[in-house]
Amino acid sequence: MDLTNPLLNTQSYYEFLKNVQEIASNSADISLINMNDVLINKIKNSTSSRKITNLIFSGLESNSNDEKNNLSGSYLTKSQTQWEKKLVKSFNLICTELNIPLAKKRSIVEGQELKRIWNELGTNVSDMKKFRPIFTTSELLEHILMVKCSNFSDLALSSMTGLINVPISIKSFTELKRQYERISLDFFQSGLDENLNSVIEQEKHKNGVKVVEINDVVLSKEFSKTGCTRSLRSKLWSQILNVDIGNLDAVYYNYLKQCVFEFDFLIDSIYYKDVKTKAVNDDQLFVFEDLLYQVLLMFARDTHVLKCFEQKSIQPPKAFIKLKNSSDLKYHQVIYPPNGFIPFDGFSMLVAPICYVYSDPMLLYFIFRKIFITHFYKLSIISSDPQSIVGLCALFENFLQSKDPKLFFQLRKMDMQPIRIAFKWIIRAFSGYLQSAQLLELWDRILAFNSLEILPIFAAGIFLYRRQSLMSVPNKLHVESILDDLKSVKVVTILQLVFA
Repeated sequence: MDLTNPLLNTQSYYEFLKNVQEIASNSADISLINMNDVLINKIKNSTSSRKITNLIFSGLESNSNDEKNNLSGSYLTKSQTQWEKKLVKSFNLICTELNIPLAKKRSIVEGQELKRIWNELGTNVSDMKKFRPIFTTSELLEHILMVKCSNFSDLALSSMTGLINVPISIKSFTELKRQYERISLDFFQSGLDENLNSVIEQEKHKNGVKVVEINDVVLSKEFSKTGCTRSLRSKLWSQILNVDIGNLDAVYYNYLKQCVFEFDFLIDSIYYKDVKTKAVNDDQLFVFEDLLYQVLLMFARDTHVLKCFEQKSIQPPKAFIKLKNSSDLKYHQVIYPPNGFIPFDGFSMLVAPICYVYSDPMLLYFIFRKIFITHFYKLSIISSDPQSIVGLCALFENFLQSKDPKLFFQLRKMDMQPIRIAFKWIIRAFSGYLQSAQLLELWDRILAFNSLEILPIFAAGIFLYRRQSLMSVPNKLHVESILDDLKSVKVVTILQLVFA
């Protein structure tokens, strides 16, 4: 596994080299004979050395999460390709219906006006009624349900079991319980009634301060597996994700802003519509409207996001353009949007909760981008990765059936497939369904355990938590009403119930 090239292109590596030069020039005890040993010892104790160690660990962890299961790879890849074509077709249809180009250069006046109202972008939103989502979460679910493996029988029990009949590798309950041991009742958890555990919570906060000072990715993750204390969450998330904003990041951030000022994309209107119809309609999130526009408009132009497509069975969407002011009359293929990602209906809800944690727009942007590249892009791809949306759905159904088969089959008798309810929760990582404080507790665990598996496990836990009510209702309409409002749900309580 080669981590050299990605490492060489980071600001941390540049700072590391600069630090080594300073140590070498300022150390009187260095000679040609002992240079190697003296430098190694001094570098080990430097802050830049810690940054490099964190960077290497993050790179190793990222590589370890790449797709490994090739058993079902070929037909899932084919299904993903079909889905990508469907999205491009939908995008082009919107473009044709509205007679709007995919991209155009803004006039100087338009660019200056956008720059002037950058912190009040909500005032720039015109009538969005004519725009529609490129795809909805229910459309993606229906496509997933059509996935068939030629080497996998149709199962005579399909009417009794779940809808995801894909031979994809998922963990057993025993493996999951071992992996998420620190969520068990044996460990104090942030996110419970902190007033009842004020002394323990204060002690945890003191330990958290020490963890933040050490700035070690592994230690920060281990500490956060039992939740982050509210005042330290922003620093712990930054350390877990290894996001450390430097001068190069600031330059790139301003470059993305300039790209927004210079070019108007059709995808911008899709994002505007999404924020207006989803986040702004949420009584907890509407205050972040302008921040959401800023993040999403820059995100659409960020080619760094294309990193998601490396060594994966997914391809970024393409468009064809003619070069202006050129004698070349041929069409040239380009990636569109530049970040290679087509958002689903409600995608802005994956950005909104992070606004609670970070008020600085630049840090907010880079944190979201890192979470997306590490985790959230998997929520809308079809692949053999157990943490893709297909694997998460399979884990949900398997987990619920194994924990409470009687409940699962009772729901099936009422013609109710649990995944049809849980899917909307999982694909939005429960954003918009839980109270904000509880949602952040859930996301603490996603980042700390470096896994989206928490989402289907928690979803299954909600069914188990409301088992008594679900077992007593006569039809699926009552089931839907029982599971409609999750605002009273406590994340830690549910997760501990699941693993008890």
